[in-house]
Amino acid sequence: MSQQPSWQVKNEGSFASVSITLPPSSGFHCESDAVITMSQNVDVRGAMSGGILAGLARAFLTRESFFTTVVQNNSPNQSGDALIASSDPGGVTLHRLIRGEEMVLTSGAYLAADEAVNVSSSMQSPFSMFGNYSGTGVFLLRASGQGTLAISAYGSMHKYILSPGETRNVDNGHLVAWTASMRSSMKLASARAGIVGSMTSGEGLHCEFIGPGTIYIQSHKPSISPDGGTKNGGGRSSGNPIAACIGFLVFILILLGFFFAVYFGAVNTNSPVYGGHNDGHRYRQQQYNGGYNGQNEL
Repeated sequence: MSQQPSWQVKNEGSFASVSITLPPSSGFHCESDAVITMSQNVDVRGAMSGGILAGLARAFLTRESFFTTVVQNNSPNQSGDALIASSDPGGVTLHRLIRGEEMVLTSGAYLAADEAVNVSSSMQSPFSMFGNYSGTGVFLLRASGQGTLAISAYGSMHKYILSPGETRNVDNGHLVAWTASMRSSMKLASARAGIVGSMTSGEGLHCEFIGPGTIYIQSHKPSISPDGGTKNGGGRSSGNPIAACIGFLVFILILLGFFFAVYFGAVNTNSPVYGGHNDGHRYRQQQYNGGYNGQNEL
């Protein structure tokens, strides 16, 4: 069994990067275009994590890249290294996943992970208050397995470990990642002041989490822009769930229609009907030519 890569965050703060030391024949996977530099015995390739449907779901529903970058040390006896960072300035934290644990990540929070860590798309209820008002969106990422998970944020990253029964409120838009088993809900920022007091304070709704578990939050909210905000960093909404689902289904139907057209076209080309048609056409051509030659002889 090969050794596991060694991870270290460089320049902790709002302009962080991650240095990974790769033992012989080891590797990791990361978000597309995250690699800054690598040693000569290290290679990169694109891969569809979970297959084509999982890649399409990740690209359409969570706005992550269709392909995942796999970084591999091809040397059997020499160590290598790579340096990665998110596309936008922000902090990075390393979370050690243990067997049986799952972490929920907001769109754009995934940066990299060990080979044994699986990152897939998941969906919250489109009718839940948490999915619509927490700033996370309906479509999220879910990390499971065992190993190191690198999470990126917009601004600096802050970690809170909640004991059993402990609660913590987080302003919507600042969530990056949290333990999947934690209970979560939406509530007014101020229970005493009520709706008017919460709204006039500028806080509005907060996300409430109940331990045990871990929460990662970011110091700044991603700016809202026509292209959907920043590419990396948590707290970025995955977008309109209805539009995303419609777009995803339309793309799948077009793809299936293309494959069916190619398949039936190949079947009809090899069909005996086409052979019979061609033979009949060749026979009529011979008959025509025979009659024409007979008239010339007369």
